[in-house]
Amino acid sequence: MSLSLEGHTARAFDGDLSSLHIQAVAMGALVIEQVQLAVNAYSNWDRSEATLVLERERQINLYDAEIEEAALQLIARRQPVAQDLRAVFAIDKVVTELERAADEAKRLALAVLSDTEFAGFRPGAATAREARQLGRVAMQMIRASIEAFDRLDTDAAAAVEQDAEMDSEYASALRRMITRAMEDARQVQAAIEAAFIMRSLERIGDHARSIARHVAFIGGDFDPTSTGVLPASVAVKS
Repeated sequence: MSLSLEGHTARAFDGDLSSLHIQAVAMGALVIEQVQLAVNAYSNWDRSEATLVLERERQINLYDAEIEEAALQLIARRQPVAQDLRAVFAIDKVVTELERAADEAKRLALAVLSDTEFAGFRPGAATAREARQLGRVAMQMIRASIEAFDRLDTDAAAAVEQDAEMDSEYASALRRMITRAMEDARQVQAAIEAAFIMRSLERIGDHARSIARHVAFIGGDFDPTSTGVLPASVAVKS
C-alpha cells in the first residue's frame, strides 16, 4: 500500500513537506553509495576509497543538519497536527537513521586507515568474503528501505522489517571467525576487529529496519510511544 504526502488544506504545506521528503531521499541515495564504498574499501583494503568515505561524510552531515532545520521550521510555520505531524517527525527520524547508517560505514573506512598496533588488521581472504556478503545484504536492506520510503510503500517497508537474511548471515560469519581464531591464536586480535566490522554491517541492517518502521509510522500503523519515535507526551493519533 502506498501513502501520500499531498492533499492537505494548505498547498504550501504540501510543497514544504514534499521538499523535506525529497531531501531525505537524496540523502538516502548518498548513504547507499557510502555503504558500498566502505564495504569495497574494507574488503579490498583500499585506503583511497576509505579516504573518500570520510570526505563524503561531510556532505551527509550537511544533509542531516539542513533537513533537521527544515523540519523544525516547517513545524514552527505550519503547526501540523495528527497525520501531518506524523509525516514530519517520521521524515526527521528517517534522516537520523540514515546518518547513523553512514556512521557505521565510516567505521569500516577508519579501520582501513588505522595505523595502531591494536587496529588496522587487513582481513584475510575468508573475512573479506564475509564482509562482502554481509555488505551485500546491508546494501539490499538499506536500498529497499529507502525505496519504500521514497514511494511511501508500507508493503515494501514491511518486507524489509521481516527480512531475516542479515541475522542469519551475521551469526554464520561470527561462528566462522571464532573457529578460525581458535585454530590459530595469532588471528585472535584480527578476529576481534573483524567482529566489530561485521557488527557495523549488521547495524546498517538494523537502521534499514528502523527506516521501514517510520514509513509505517507516517500511516499511523503503530503506537510511536512504544518505539521511541516520539515522547509519550506528544499526541499524534487522529
